[in-house]
Formats: sequence, structure tokens, C-alpha cells
Amino acid sequence: MPQAVAALAAIVLVRGQPLIVEWTPRYLGATLYLALFASVVAFASYLTLLRRIGAARAGYATVLFPIVALAVSTLVEGYRWTLAAILGAALALAGNVLVLRR
Repeated sequence: MPQAVAALAAIVLVRGQPLIVEWTPRYLGATLYLALFASVVAFASYLTLLRRIGAARAGYATVLFPIVALAVSTLVEGYRWTLAAILGAALALAGNVLVLRR
């Protein structure tokens, strides 16, 4: 992870783009949310899922992450579903159903 941060910083500096931190409640709140909830809590939840259902079955749950992201984006940001998004979600769900059936 530190290597990725260093690589991104290098790209930004090579492009001559400034590194800007907005000291506004909205920006800092979003950053705090991403650092705590979207990272720490999500990772802890996934570890709990691993312990409860095992790595093999939990791996299939990761297929649902983009579908959940699209659903949240629909509710919060007004995302409009395209045919490709609908077909992709349907295929992901169908694949999970096929794999997880006994």
C-alpha cells in the first residue's frame, strides 16, 4: 500500500498537479468516513464473514461489491442504470446462484 501511495504521489508531481487538502467539514468528513467506515469497519466485517462461512464462499461475496456500489450510487447520487450495468449485475448474481447452490 505505501508503494501505491508513493507511485500516485510521483504521478501527481510529474504531471505538475498540486496536492490539495480542502479544510472543509464536508471534505474532512468524507475522508474520515473512507478511512474508518469504508476501510476499517468493512475489513473487520469481511474477516467476520470469512470466519463464519469460510474463504471459498466469502470469495463469491466479493462479486456482489460492484452491485452494492451501483445500488448505493443509485440511491445517493442518482446513478442511471445502463443496459451493460443491468446485464453485468444479472450475470454476477446468476453466477453466484450457480456456484453457491448445493
